[in-house]
Amino acid sequence: MRVQDQKASASVGRAGEHLALARLSLAGYLCTLCQIKDHDAYIQMATRTLTLQVKSASKTHGIEQRYKFHTVKKSGPRSDVYAFVAVDLDAVVFRRGDEIIKTTTYVSEAEFMSESQSMQKTLDSFK
Repeated sequence: MRVQDQKASASVGRAGEHLALARLSLAGYLCTLCQIKDHDAYIQMATRTLTLQVKSASKTHGIEQRYKFHTVKKSGPRSDVYAFVAVDLDAVVFRRGDEIIKTTTYVSEAEFMSESQSMQKTLDSFK
């Protein structure tokens, strides 16, 4: 990957992290960006702290026009929650980490239209 492409990719990733945490904060959750090896952030719940992994994309791929996220986890703990961010749509979809089982996760544009429901459903599943 060229240096310019790496910088652009890092910028999209950073933007996605901030967008996901902004959505959570606006919904009343206390979040902390941590950017450690296995997790990007923590979400403080009433009874426990959840780990968050943020995956970001800036465009759709393929004939089906879905967003493509690399979600392989070779070793170590998997985050409790994944936030899939479509930077160009300014939208986030949340899913439980134990639901992410493939090396690539695809999210359609339509799925991003119900982002608040995905956040509530995902976080409520940990109560």
